[in-house]
Order: sequence, then C-alpha cells, then structure tokens
Amino acid sequence: DKAMDEQLKILDTIKTKATQAAQDGQSLKTRTMLQADINRLMEELDNIANTTSFNGKQLLSGGFINQEFQIGSSSNQTIKATIGASQSSKIGLTRFETGTQVIQSGTAQMTIKNYNGIDDFKFQAVKISTSVGTGLGALAEEINRVADKTGVRASFNVQTVGARSIMKGTTNDAFAINGVTIGKVAYENNDSNGALIAAINAVKDTTGVQAALDEEGKLVLTSADGRGIKITGSIGPGAGIALNMQENYGRLSLVKNDGRDIAIEGTGVGFDNDKLVSQSSISLRETKGQISKDLAEAMGFNSVERLGSIQIGVSGLSLLAGTGMSTITALSRSVANGFSQWKTSKISMVGQMIDIGPGLGTLSTMGSRFSSLGMSGLASLQFSAVYTVAFNALSTVRGDLQVGSAQAGGLSAVLSQIGIVRETNRVDNMGKEQTA
Repeated sequence: DKAMDEQLKILDTIKTKATQAAQDGQSLKTRTMLQADINRLMEELDNIANTTSFNGKQLLSGGFINQEFQIGSSSNQTIKATIGASQSSKIGLTRFETGTQVIQSGTAQMTIKNYNGIDDFKFQAVKISTSVGTGLGALAEEINRVADKTGVRASFNVQTVGARSIMKGTTNDAFAINGVTIGKVAYENNDSNGALIAAINAVKDTTGVQAALDEEGKLVLTSADGRGIKITGSIGPGAGIALNMQENYGRLSLVKNDGRDIAIEGTGVGFDNDKLVSQSSISLRETKGQISKDLAEAMGFNSVERLGSIQIGVSGLSLLAGTGMSTITALSRSVANGFSQWKTSKISMVGQMIDIGPGLGTLSTMGSRFSSLGMSGLASLQFSAVYTVAFNALSTVRGDLQVGSAQAGGLSAVLSQIGIVRETNRVDNMGKEQTA
C-alpha cells in the first residue's frame, strides 16, 4: 500500500507539472525543464514498480497474477488476487482520434459502435452550420454529456489560418463573416494598422468568430463555440485566405481512456473515411520528450489541414500520357490537334491559381520559346520564373491540374518538364518569386 501511495503522489506531481507546461506563459526553456522533471518522476515511478516485492514475489511489475490466498479454515476457502502492472509503459493508456476537416454545412449523424463491447450509442442529429448553437461545438457537448456512459470525450477546433502573413490589401463592400456584413476595410502588411483584426472583432459577439495574428503575421480566425466559419464577399488576396479556405466547420477530436479503438459510424463529422482519420494510442511513458507528428495529429494539435507549397516553372514542354496532352501529336497552331484547347483551359488555370495574392506573381511574357507557334495566348504567359503556390489554392483545380490536399506531387504529372516541378513544405516561401 505504501508503494502504491508513493506512486499516486508521483502521478499527482506529474499532472501538476503537465498543467504548468501547458500554460501560455511558459517558454521553450521552462517547458524543457518541466519535461526533464517529469522524466525523472517517471523513472522513480518505474523503479517503485520494478522493485516492490513481498516474500520474493514482484507485486507491481505485472507478474502478480491469480495468486491464491487462504482466508478460512477449510481448504477451499481461498481468494485469488491480481495486481496490474504500474510501470509508466503500462498505465495511462489513452486512445486519441481526430477526424478530417468538415468543409460543408449539413446534418451530423454519429453513432459510437460497441462502446461497452456490446451496445451502440446513437446521438441525436446535430446541425452543422454557422449559426449559434450548431456545429461541432454542439456535437461535442452532446458527446461529453454522456461520456460517463460511453467512456468517450470530445473536443473541437474550428480555426482558419492564413497561408502566409497578411499583405497590404482591401476587403470589398460585401465582405462578411457568418452572414454579418463587415464591409470595406483597408489593411497593411502584417495588419500593422490593426484595421482588419479590429473590424472582424467588432462583430465577434454576433459572428462567434474572433481574429488574431500569429507570430508569423498570419491571420487566425477562431470559432470559440464550435460553429462554422464562412467568409463571403471578398476578404482580399492580401489576407492569405484562399477560396477553398473560406468555409470551414473544423475538426472533431475524441479521446478514450482505456486505449481501445473508438469505432464511429455516421456522416458529416469528419469520420466518414477511416483511412483519413488520425488515430493513435499512447501510454504515460510515451509522453517523455517530444511527441511524434502523427500523435500530435491524432490529439488534434494540428487543427488546420496541413499546408504545403509547390514551386512551378517551365524549362521545356513535352508530351506526357494521361495529362490531357496525350492526343496531341505535335505542337502546332492547328486547332484540330487539340493543343489550342488545352492551352486555353489548362494553362490559364495555372495563371489564375498562381495569381491568388500580392507577391504570388503575374504571368507576363513567355519569351521566344513558342514564337514559332504563332500563339498569342501562349506568348502572353511567362514561366521563366518559379512561383511558390499554396497547396490549398491549387487543390480546387480539376482535370490535369488536380492536386489532392494530401498529395505533394500532383502537379508533376501535368507535364514532364513543366518548370522542373519542385516541391517544398516551406510555407514561409509563399509569395516569393524564385528563379528557375
């Protein structure tokens, strides 16, 4: 009993230090010191588990199983006892699962399958919208209301983060968030005049959406109560919010304390495709040091769909099967061979998507590469520079230029030599022109 009491005290101290480390007032240095303290405490915890014994039998290491004790005068008056392992690798086993980002309004239907090993629990349908009392916040509230029964608790994160730091720009008169018109606002680089943040926060009590700047100068929109965030009108390209980022209903995170899989059935909650759900189980020991990217994703820390970036330029142009140019036999100005149609519908898309904001470039001159073709449309394009483009801005393009949000190399299949297609995960390169 004394050994287990000591372990309980250690666990309580670990909890206190973990709570301290989670506070915003901590720096990287102080968090590192707190983590070192936690690691030492876990070593003490494991030492107690591995050395506590009675009559030569280990009591807390997991080997004390179905031990029989005589409790009466007769031979069959016995009791069997088992003491579970109390090492840090065996306790605190927790299951984390976070769904994909919900990007459409509608109705959320959700059932927890076999929550007690036998029964299912079906929740009432919840409306997913931008109205108060709806969205993943309302669903999480329903899940937590019966958490004592199902063993599953929920949290949500509805947040839209700009792809790059704010650049000088202007919203239009129709600019609105969640149906509340904000109107025309002129803002500076990094919103240095505070105009954009102030305008959005002036109506936050009505929209439920609060604006802030992160340390990189990016716009951060957060829904505190879990309703959706929907931008209409134009927030301006300088805000760094691409078209397919302007409607966001967030991500739902689930946690269960016994480490078992959380089986979810339903629609509209981000758990429709199990292959895309971030999930992981951990024990107390696995919290030592830095957690992995996959674990952080499962715990919902990366609440916004990850952004990458692509650099595009052209050093040559050749045929590639499956790109929409496979039927072209030669690069000539003949309409019959289909090249003029491809030029209009496909290359123009590249121009539209690259020119999504200040600094992301303007396609101007192609040079003499295509002069022999006599195509003024191609001559007006320039690929001599390499542009860095937001993944999410490109993910809405269909056909030859389709790029999945989780696919880094989608553009390399457009043409075999379209700019020496290069890939990068450095989001801080966004908006910078680089030479090929």
